[in-house]
Amino acid sequence: MGIRTKIMLGFIILGSMLFISGAISIFELTKLGRSFKGLIYDNYRSIDYSRNMLDALEKQESALLLYANGDSAVAAEKFYRAHSIIVANLDSAYLNLNLKEEEAYVDSVRVHYAAFMSLAEKSFQNPCFNLNDYLSNVSGYTMAASEHVKNLITINQQGLFNSAAFLETSAQRASMPGLIVIITSIIFTLVFTFLVHHYFVEPIIKLTKGINDYVKFRKPFDVVLETKDEFHSLKESILSLIALQKAGAKKLE
Repeated sequence: MGIRTKIMLGFIILGSMLFISGAISIFELTKLGRSFKGLIYDNYRSIDYSRNMLDALEKQESALLLYANGDSAVAAEKFYRAHSIIVANLDSAYLNLNLKEEEAYVDSVRVHYAAFMSLAEKSFQNPCFNLNDYLSNVSGYTMAASEHVKNLITINQQGLFNSAAFLETSAQRASMPGLIVIITSIIFTLVFTFLVHHYFVEPIIKLTKGINDYVKFRKPFDVVLETKDEFHSLKESILSLIALQKAGAKKLE
């Protein structure tokens, strides 16, 4: 193998290592960005839906209190407007499930809200409905529905925390190819340095010493090279030159 081929092969190996590790890092970072964005966005939307439901439940509670106070027309309009908001956000939350246990929480909200609605609608049909009826019969169902919506918010907030933990873990995983290429590059540099010294520097030193010993001390030019490359050809050329020089010296004698 020639010197040029050896050098080119070394740089090709190093370049290939850098390219592969860089491609892996880019792939991991791109996948990390997409996954994290999707998780954060889905959790944020679920929290937003839950907060809308919580606000609407408070409006329904306010409407029931208005009805208990005798303001039936405004109370009913306000109540059912809030009801449509809850139904829309509950459906949206069901379509935006991104956690394993989230479906159970959404179903729990749906069940408890249905129980609350059943009792609330009966309350609107009762012309004698008053504050005492609300506090003794309806208030507990309102609080139960609100608590389950809050539980849905909590689990999605926990999902955001888990997403942050996932980001940290994934960032470490994405940095691994870079760390690997640094370590590999150091090892390859040491190996490459050794090969350069063994196959390039050492033959030059041997040839130079052999020529100097022959010229200065007339020692036989006996240099041993392990490879069959340009240095071996140079050695053969030097031997031929020495042979010609010796032949010319004999003729002069």
